[in-house]
Amino acid sequence: MIKKRTLLIPLVLLSILTACGTVEENTQKEKEPETDEVIDTAMITLNTAETYQTIESFGASGAWWSQDVGGWIEEETAELSKREYIAELLFDPLEGIGLTSYRYNLGAGSTLQNSPRIEDPWRRAENFEEGPEVYDWSKDENARWMLKTAVDYGIDDIYLFVNSPLTRLTKNGSAYGDQLEEKRSNLAPENYQAFANYVYDVTEHFLKEDIPVTHVSPINEPQWDWTGGQEGTYYDPAEVVALLEVFIEEKQKRPELKQIALSMPELGEWANTSKEYFEAIIESDTLMNYFDTWEVHSYWTTYVEKMNFKEWLDEQEIDVTLKMSEWTEMINGRDYTMDSALNLANEIHDDLTILDVVAWQYWIAVSSYDYRDGLIYVNLGSKEIIPTKRLWGMGNFSKFIRPGYTRVSAISDDKEVNVVSFLGKNEANEEELITVLINNSFQEKEIDLQGVGFGEIISYTTDSESDLEEQSITSQELTIPRQSIVTLKIVTTNE
Repeated sequence: MIKKRTLLIPLVLLSILTACGTVEENTQKEKEPETDEVIDTAMITLNTAETYQTIESFGASGAWWSQDVGGWIEEETAELSKREYIAELLFDPLEGIGLTSYRYNLGAGSTLQNSPRIEDPWRRAENFEEGPEVYDWSKDENARWMLKTAVDYGIDDIYLFVNSPLTRLTKNGSAYGDQLEEKRSNLAPENYQAFANYVYDVTEHFLKEDIPVTHVSPINEPQWDWTGGQEGTYYDPAEVVALLEVFIEEKQKRPELKQIALSMPELGEWANTSKEYFEAIIESDTLMNYFDTWEVHSYWTTYVEKMNFKEWLDEQEIDVTLKMSEWTEMINGRDYTMDSALNLANEIHDDLTILDVVAWQYWIAVSSYDYRDGLIYVNLGSKEIIPTKRLWGMGNFSKFIRPGYTRVSAISDDKEVNVVSFLGKNEANEEELITVLINNSFQEKEIDLQGVGFGEIISYTTDSESDLEEQSITSQELTIPRQSIVTLKIVTTNE
């Protein structure tokens, strides 16, 4: 058994500001005070009769890495190349974390030397244009390999998302804007139509190539300046509405795209700078009549602000489905440990239980940076691949909460233990209850499950020593380790 510890962090703490540099530094155990070995019991009450949202997918983005890593054909194991190993970790439901959606970065063309303020080659991206409506579909070969491999693993929920319009269409010829006293988009209104044509032409081509594109997202975090460092475009609220109206009109002219959803507004946060954009959206009859889903990123948004946003929707009598389409922890320094894994798990928990999101998508799946971002780190010189605890912590959700599973009531009487639960049918057509427990404490917790009949229980534990370690449970009273994420797969009975 793991040694018993004393609680050091509260439930709602989503970010512990620890900047970490190396694998060795990050695998050291936290310093804790001496304490008596007393194990608390958390009662978890499950009620499958009280239901909420039905999950669509858990996913991640291929931006900033797949156009490089997708070409890593060197051997990683006797059976897999490096790129194949990374794909297995992300997409394989048996050996990896079984992601069920994937976001493909539809680039602006900054790989060409027309965007000098993007110095990092990983943050540049190709486009498919040779000229207006003339395409070279062999471009972006490495990123397309990773996209196709995701599809080969069974992912059928593919997003095409745009950070910046084509450089040919921007005001300054670059994939980012200029700092102006009066903020305006880098995309002139007279080029809205050409931008929509390009995005939809690529979408139609991908569909012909049997890439199951389900969503197109033409706008990404429009409230930020985006004046260099990466592809990006600012839009003011009126510009967001006007551009989306053009995309709606053009999509209606293309019957091949009838089943494709437009994603919007892809704002960077649920509160603060996003408020004026939400207000502009609800003032547009066109947008309110067209969109029944809003997709937003969870950056810079506290637990309370998410609660307030949900209350605001109710006050405005706005009935929309919510998706969380991008998040990573905004802290410098690499972290491989349970510290950032717990922050990730708590963020997922809050978005599922406060906002009732039906999809949750992580930002870059692979990182070469000194930052708390990738689920997997790589070192570019050696092409070393280092999975993090974040990877397996996300797997506690994505591997087991599958598309079509419905969230049910799950209540913890312990403020140190977060819980979320989903009910669905497995491949054997058995009804199973997937319950994710997040133990934020530095102490083991006994768990007393109440509320449903139980058959076989299998636990999957991610903690400092384990990566989704599987164990059969013989009693509905069990103990979960300190600082852990534990998924219980419960085959229910009628008792």
